[in-house]
Amino acid sequence: MHMKIWALVLALLATPSLAKACAAGGGDCQPGTIAGPYTTTQVAEYTTTAPFPICQSGVCTSGSWNGISIEGIDAQQNIGTGYQFYDNLGPNIDDNIAVGPTVPGQNGQVLEWLNPQYIQAFDKVTGQPIFTTVGGTTAVPVNVAVLWSRTAQPECNANQAGNVQVIFDRLDNAFVISRRVVFSNGGLHQAAWCIAASSSSDLSSPTTQWFAYEYKMAGVIPCTPASANCTTGAFRNYFPDWPRIGTWSNGFYITFDLQDANSGYIESGFEACQLDRSDVVVGNSTNPLKCYAYTIPAADRPSLIHSVDVADIDSANEPISGEPEYFLSIVNPSNAQQGLAGLHVCTSATTPCTSNQLALFTWGASGLTGPSAVNVTPYTPGCYNTSKSNTEANTYCVPEPSTNAGTIGGYGKPSCGNYNTPCLDSLGDRMANRLTFNRLVSSSGGPNGQYLTASHVVMESTANQRTGVRYYVLSVSNGKASVVVNSGSSSGPPDLQDPNASLSFLMPSAALDENGNMGFAFTTSGTQGHPAMYFTVLPWGAASFDAPTLIVQGAGDEENTDRFGQYAATLIDSSDNLTFYGVGEYYNTSQTGTANCNLPSSNCYTWQTRIFRGQYGTQFH
Repeated sequence: MHMKIWALVLALLATPSLAKACAAGGGDCQPGTIAGPYTTTQVAEYTTTAPFPICQSGVCTSGSWNGISIEGIDAQQNIGTGYQFYDNLGPNIDDNIAVGPTVPGQNGQVLEWLNPQYIQAFDKVTGQPIFTTVGGTTAVPVNVAVLWSRTAQPECNANQAGNVQVIFDRLDNAFVISRRVVFSNGGLHQAAWCIAASSSSDLSSPTTQWFAYEYKMAGVIPCTPASANCTTGAFRNYFPDWPRIGTWSNGFYITFDLQDANSGYIESGFEACQLDRSDVVVGNSTNPLKCYAYTIPAADRPSLIHSVDVADIDSANEPISGEPEYFLSIVNPSNAQQGLAGLHVCTSATTPCTSNQLALFTWGASGLTGPSAVNVTPYTPGCYNTSKSNTEANTYCVPEPSTNAGTIGGYGKPSCGNYNTPCLDSLGDRMANRLTFNRLVSSSGGPNGQYLTASHVVMESTANQRTGVRYYVLSVSNGKASVVVNSGSSSGPPDLQDPNASLSFLMPSAALDENGNMGFAFTTSGTQGHPAMYFTVLPWGAASFDAPTLIVQGAGDEENTDRFGQYAATLIDSSDNLTFYGVGEYYNTSQTGTANCNLPSSNCYTWQTRIFRGQYGTQFH
C-alpha cells in the first residue's frame, strides 16, 4: 500500500559506496549510493502460550473446502449466530497467506492475514477456521497485536500496521508474522519493526507458543535531506513503506521503500535489513538488526528503483552453501530514451516510455551490493502516466463496470489514474508479491539449479492502458543472474493477458512447483467484468499457459477506494512441493459507502477473500 503517514527520527553515519546501473541502449543511470551497515537492538522479547484461543466447538465448520477453495476472512463475517467479526478499520486490505506442512500426528494450517491487524488459521484438510475469542464457540478472526507485550513492547502492541506479511519458514518449520508500525513520540514520527515466530507448525495446538520481538527503527533509517541531519522537523527520517520479508539460510531479510514525507512521500530508494533468524525462531535474545540503505541524490528523485522484492525459499532444498540473498526490482523508465542523461523519469506523452532492465542486488559477505542490470524485453509499466507533471508514479487505471467510461484514456492521456474513481491500482511501478527462490533437482529433463521467479504488471495496449502480466524465471548462482524465461518477447512465452483484449490483468503472484511448473494467481477487471480471481499454470519449457481456472467471479465493484488486494500470494505446500495455494480479493456486494461505516450492515466495507489450492496436471480438489 502506498502509505502516506509518518517517518522516523535520528541521524545516521555511514561510509557510502556508489552503485549505478546503465544498460546499453539507455536505462537507469541514476547514481545510487549504498550506505551502512546500521544496527539497532530489539526492545524486548518474550514468549506467550497459545495467545490465540482455539475454537473447540462443533459449530466451527464455516469455510469448509468447496471444490478448489474456501472463503477466507471477509469484512462482514456471519459465522454461526450473527456478526462475530466486522472490520471497519479501513477499506484497503493487503491480504496474504502462509501454508504450513501436513505432519503425521499434527494438524496443518493455512494462516491468513488482513490489513491492518486481523489473522485467521484454517485447517488444511477440513477448511475449518481455528482461532476464536476468549470463551468463544464460533471461529472469529483475531487481532495479531496481542502477540506483543502491552508493557514491554507497547509500540507493536498498541499501533495498527500496514503491509503486514505472513510467511512459512521452511528451514525452521515456523510461521512468521512481520509487521511495521508507526507511532508518535514527543511530536516526532517514528516506526518499529515487529516480528513473531511460532514455536511449532501446528497452530491448532494449545502448546504452540509465539516468540515476539520489537525493533525500534530510528537507528537504521537515513535522515531526510530537509531534516538537517535529523535535527529539525517532525519527519526527520525516511518513511519505511511497502515492506517485504524472506527466509534465507543465514537470516530473515526484509526490504522497504524509503519515502520522504517532507517532499510528498517521494520515492528516494530502499533499505534492506537482516534479522537473526536462528535466535528469533527459538525465543533467544537476538543479534542487532543490521541494515543497508540505497538512496539517490534528492535532485534526481523519484528513484527509478524502489519496492524491491526479497527472495524467499519456496523449495525443499535450501540455497547452496555461501549463496548470497537476492533482491529484485523493476527499473522504471528513465529519460535516457529522450536523449537526456537518464537521471529522471521519462515524460514522453507520445512515445510510450519503456524500460529494458531489472535491478538485481545481493547480500553476501560484503553486505548489500548492486544494482547489476538484468537486461530483459522492453516493457511499459502498467498505468504509466505522463498526462501531466509528476504523474508517472500514479498507477491507477484498471477499470471496473462502475468506472466512468469517459475517464479511460490512452497512453499519455488523463484516465481514472488521475483519481477519478472507481478504478483499481495496478501497482505497475513495482514487482508483484512474491520473489520466490527454488533450488530444483530433476533427473528427467526438468529444471536443475537455483531459480528466482518474479512478475509485474505492464501496459499491453496504449489505446486504453489495458494491463497484463510480465514474468521471469532467472537462473542464479554466486550472486549472478541469467534469464531463463522472459515473457513478452518473440522468442519467449507471451505475457499473461486477456486473449480477447478486453479485461485488464493485475495482482499477479507466481511460484514454481518442484518440477518447474509456474503457477499464477491473478485478478481480472474491466468495464465488462467485475473483479474476478483466476489461477493458471505455465508448464516447464512450454510456450503457452494451460487454460485458466476461475476461482471466484465477483458480482460487485470496489468503488470507495482504489487499492485492491495488494499482497495477493501464490506459494507451494511444503508437504509435497506440488500443491499451489493462493489468495485474493473479490466483491459480491459493491463497496460504495462513505457514511455510517461503523455498522455491520453498511456497504462501506464489503470486501471478501478467497483461498484456493490445486496441483498442475490433476483436478483441482
